[in-house]
Amino acid sequence: MAFLETDEVNMLKSQVNIADLISQYVALSRNGKNFIGLCPFHGEKTPSFNVNAEKGFYHCFGCGKSGDAIEFLKEYKQIGFVDAIKELADFAGVQLNISDNDNKEEKKDPNDPLYEIHNQAARLYNILLMSTELGESARKYLLDRGISLDIIKRFNIGLAPDEEDFIYKNLSNKFDEEILANSGLFHFSNNKVFDAFSNRIMFPITNEYGHTIGFSGRKWQENDASKAKYVNTSVTPIFDKSYELWNFDKAKPTISRNHEVYLMEGFMDVIAAYKAGVTNVVASMGTALTEKHVRRLKQIAKNFVLVYDGDSAGQNAIYKAMNLIGEASVQIVKVPEGLDPDEYYKSYGAEGLSRLMVSGRIQPIEFLIEFLRPENLSNLQVQLDFIEKIAPMIARIPSITAQDAYVRKLVEILPDFEYNQVERAVNLRRENMVSTDSSFVSTDESDFPEFVPPAPESFDEGYFAGFGNSDERNFSNAAITNVPKLSRIERAEEQLLNRMINHSAVLKKFAQDENFRFVHKRYQDLFDRVMLEGMAFEEIDYSHLASELEGDERSLLYQIIGLDLPESASSLEINDLVAIFSKEMEQLKFEELIAQLEVAKKAGNKERELELTLQIINQKKKLL
Repeated sequence: MAFLETDEVNMLKSQVNIADLISQYVALSRNGKNFIGLCPFHGEKTPSFNVNAEKGFYHCFGCGKSGDAIEFLKEYKQIGFVDAIKELADFAGVQLNISDNDNKEEKKDPNDPLYEIHNQAARLYNILLMSTELGESARKYLLDRGISLDIIKRFNIGLAPDEEDFIYKNLSNKFDEEILANSGLFHFSNNKVFDAFSNRIMFPITNEYGHTIGFSGRKWQENDASKAKYVNTSVTPIFDKSYELWNFDKAKPTISRNHEVYLMEGFMDVIAAYKAGVTNVVASMGTALTEKHVRRLKQIAKNFVLVYDGDSAGQNAIYKAMNLIGEASVQIVKVPEGLDPDEYYKSYGAEGLSRLMVSGRIQPIEFLIEFLRPENLSNLQVQLDFIEKIAPMIARIPSITAQDAYVRKLVEILPDFEYNQVERAVNLRRENMVSTDSSFVSTDESDFPEFVPPAPESFDEGYFAGFGNSDERNFSNAAITNVPKLSRIERAEEQLLNRMINHSAVLKKFAQDENFRFVHKRYQDLFDRVMLEGMAFEEIDYSHLASELEGDERSLLYQIIGLDLPESASSLEINDLVAIFSKEMEQLKFEELIAQLEVAKKAGNKERELELTLQIINQKKKLL
């Protein structure tokens, strides 16, 4: 095992020009202070890959990949941290004292005996299936279900005989009692030992390194009175069903390369996908998807495709999985006719399943409109509640064309609402709003004594002249065409965060204001992390902060610190940013009142109409 001090790693990174390193693998051209090129991590025709040599990081505005020199080598070469360090040291011509304990006896994994007993059990089960008379019947059963000899070999499928202690008799003299007790392969009762599996087709469960860590046994004979179709290994020191995913070791290379994973429910579904030519597939083995599963997959996958059974249980599983993963990273393959993927394969063949998995994907919003659709849509309040659920989801979709399509789809199933009414409800919703209360931020100059209060015209002129069009950004990489389009308020939020990260005095001012909130949740979440970092250190170190973040949050950090802004942060600039927040929230409050008035009119509530009309008049005055 290699040991390296953090200071040594930071010193090494400081001795490397990240642009020089990356230019060995990516054709870069200078763009202002930075360099741009075609991203090596996703296919593109126009450059969105930005390298900031001064600050030592890269960021792709297309796929969101970002990091420092070490992270680039890890991602590009698919190697571990230590190997990336060694490559970086070779590039820099630096000699590092990395201790590998080469001269010492290699420390053994304490779980090696557990891996070995499971590997031996898997071999015995496989031999029984392939070389015995009982195995011949089981092979015919599997063949009838589309499991060929090649599939048996690839997945090391086996057979547990209809005996109570077959594995125990063969392995008990080779392993200590503690290993036998902790393996999960046996049950102990009345001073007798029984195999945990008997008379079942055996699917070995392997970890990411290919070690067998458990089994799932499927009943296969018609006269089997067992209630459970599948029986899984119980939790052991090497097996946790809430963490392990079936076929992960075989699927991992393709998932890492494509950054996409298909999630299925069971073994037969994964096998059907493999026969259809899709190899980046894993299964949660009949259990619900867990946070551990998702965290593990998000280390190598950016996109998740859910291919669960077409019945109601499968659709409920999709809904729960979406909440765990996050809608932005999910697509859904809705298997028609209530079938599961294996059944679909049997009906439509390899080509049909492959086409469904690749071309039959739908977006989460399309699934949710159907999944959350109430039964009693003749009730006006039920319709309103349905709109309240779906409108924010539609509003989060970046494509205006797609938003329009989903609004129309919603109108088709709502008997009492027209297009413009639903569209207005969508327009009022903003992605992940923390609050619609305009008191979320203070613009009182007494809260910021050294700041100059902004003039009203400063919203559209002067410093923010470049903030007028939503497709413009204040980045040095202006030539990049794949930069995400942000609203005026989002640009203001990013700029303020940049100032906080680079100027401790600005961060301190806002950290002390209990009423301050960012408008969008993603920026508020990052602000919370920046505050913690600022409390721990005098100055914020990009590399350290980035190492504390994961996925989209880390990508957002690199995007923000990559903004090309002047060195100094003026009080006028900060006040202008704060004023944009305040004005935006007043506008949102006005639009919300208009929407409430429409509902009151539709319900014929005259008293509420009058109340809201007065509020709208007062709110309008604030916007003038």
